Formats: sequence, structure tokens, C-alpha cells
Amino acid sequence: MLFSEIIGQDHLKTRLKETVRNNRVAHAQLFYGSQGSGKLALAIAYAQFINCRDKQKIEHGDSCGKCPSCIKYNKLIHPDLHFVFPVAGSDSGKKYISSMFFREWREFLIENSYYVSLNDWYTKIAIERRQAAINVHESNQIIHTLSYTSYESEYKVMLIWMVEKLNYQAAPKLLKILEEPPDKTLFLLIADQTDQIISTILSRLLPVKVPRIEDAVLIEACHQRFGLTENEAAQIGMQAEGSFTEALRLLGQSETRKLNFERFRDWMRNCWQFDVKELLTFSDLAAKESRDGNKSFLQFGLLMLRNCLMLNYTKDAIVRITNEERSFYEKFSPFINHLNILSFTDEFNKAIYHIERNVHTGLVFFDLSLTSAKLLRLK
Repeated sequence: MLFSEIIGQDHLKTRLKETVRNNRVAHAQLFYGSQGSGKLALAIAYAQFINCRDKQKIEHGDSCGKCPSCIKYNKLIHPDLHFVFPVAGSDSGKKYISSMFFREWREFLIENSYYVSLNDWYTKIAIERRQAAINVHESNQIIHTLSYTSYESEYKVMLIWMVEKLNYQAAPKLLKILEEPPDKTLFLLIADQTDQIISTILSRLLPVKVPRIEDAVLIEACHQRFGLTENEAAQIGMQAEGSFTEALRLLGQSETRKLNFERFRDWMRNCWQFDVKELLTFSDLAAKESRDGNKSFLQFGLLMLRNCLMLNYTKDAIVRITNEERSFYEKFSPFINHLNILSFTDEFNKAIYHIERNVHTGLVFFDLSLTSAKLLRLK
């Protein structure tokens, strides 16, 4: 992965290159930011840049892409590049670790241009209904792997994706090696949200904030990479909210967005009518969906609520919605106002929080339905 292949983030790219030029590479760094901002792509490009054998990279500002190290990095087969990510399986007695899924992981990254989401990874390895984690067996494997000297590069790189999924039994085993790693060992950790990372782990990391991609940059990327017209690229880019992952999803999974929209529309109608029978049915169906799928749906709902509020103040917000959604927005937006938007936001975020922590999904949605019915009547 070359820095030049990453969408936007020019200031951050320059900053990362300077750490290499000045020989100030921190041994444990945390790349964090919103989904689709390019955190994982940046971390891999950074590791490739550090280990590129073309010393002239200091001058031209990117990996050469041609040396043996770069070629192996591009194929994700470099012996000194190690990945750890959340996994799970159907056999509860089996000790699942990342290396068992590396073929799928490599395919997953390359297929999605390194812009990936946790829910898509769960779908890739067919564990939508299970709770994946980075477990204690993985911690033991990390320590074992890093006990060996590097094969051919100056740095061994341990890249841990979605470190929020590191469980409490696994964390203590990593504290020592994070604080005092073997010589020339680089930890690059990736996270969406720092507040879900175990505090003892977080305190040992140098944070690297990855901002959302600017709208203009994302629109241009959609125009150039997908061959869209300027209007089509603007529609996708504005809806994606600075996330290239979301842009890919909008392009390749428009049916998912349509289903989420129809689900949200029918749900809100039932809330307004206070149809308890339908709300119970809706909650029971939600309980049968994957937790990450329900979280994605609620996040989509938050976006719709925000757009409704914007529509009350400016017609420019209409560019962020599809033509199919426009009719519903125009009818629904008057019910979203300054009196209830903060409460709606708090309640939806609270529901996401409870789902993450294994509260019964059906109860979460029914409680949210009753609260939404009350909030919609605030005038």
C-alpha cells in the first residue's frame, strides 16, 4: 500500500513520513478515527514506508513499490508483517486465533482496497450471529511471534485491527511487551473509538487521530475511481459522510441502504401511530438480526434524524438523500425539531451502547420504540 493510494489525509501522511525521516518512530501507536477514514490503509502504508529498501524514499516521499519488501507488503505476505483481528467460530471448545483466518483476511483487504468495517469482516467469515474478540490465546500467540528475530526487514510490525475487541483476560498479557517490546518491533493498533479500549492498553499508546475524509476529496475519489458523473459522485460522496467504506457500500450495496430506509420508515410510522402490536413484532424481528447489523441500522437512523433536522433549516440537506427517500423526509422532518433531536440522539446512542454490551436486543428496540413514540409528539 502506497501513501499515494490513500484518499486524502495529506497532512497526516506528511507527519508520518517526517517521523521516519527524523528517526522518531514510536514503538506503539494507535490509529483511531471514524469508520472509512483510512486508518488501516495508513497504518499499512506507514509500515511499508518504514521497511522499504529504497533509501531514496526519503527524497521522493513514498515507498518505491518495487523492492522485494514492497512487493511482499502489497501482497500482504511479508514475513515481518503480522496481523491480529477479531475472530470467532462455531466450535466453542476450539482456540480461535487470527492466523486461522489469514487467507480470508488477505482477500478481504484486497477486495475492499483496505477500507473495511467490522460488520463486513463478520460477514466475510460468516460469524454475524457470534461475538468475535481478540482473546487470551491471541495474546499468547503475539508474544510467541515477536520472540523471534525479524526475517528480512529492519522492523517487525504487529498490526492489531479493532483493538476495542481485546478482552479483559487478554489485555494483561500484552502490557509488558507493549511497554518494553523487543528491539525494532513496531505495534500499530487500529480503533474506531478510544473510549472502548481497555485503559491500561490505551495509556501505553501514542495516539494518531485520523480525521474523516473531506467531502470534496471523497467526491473527487468517487468520480475518478468509479467513473461516476459529477452529480453521481456528489450524491455518493455527500451521503458517505467522509467515509470511503460507506461510499463503497452505497455503490455496491444500494439494496442494503434501501432495506434500512424502508425498515426505519415503517418503524417510525408505527411509533407515531403507537401500534404496540407492530412495535412488538418489529422488536422480535430485530432480536433475530446480528448485533452489528442492528448497530448499523441504528447509526443509519441517526443519519436520517440529523438530515431531517437539517431539512427544517436548509434545503441543501436534500443532496444527502436519494430521490426515493425524499418524499418520506419531507413528511417526517417536521416531527424532528430542537425540542427532541438531542433526546433522540441520546436514546439511539444509548441503544447502540446496550447492544454492544449484550443487553437483549428485542428489549432494547421495544424500549426505544416507546421512547420514540413519545418524542415524536413533542411540538
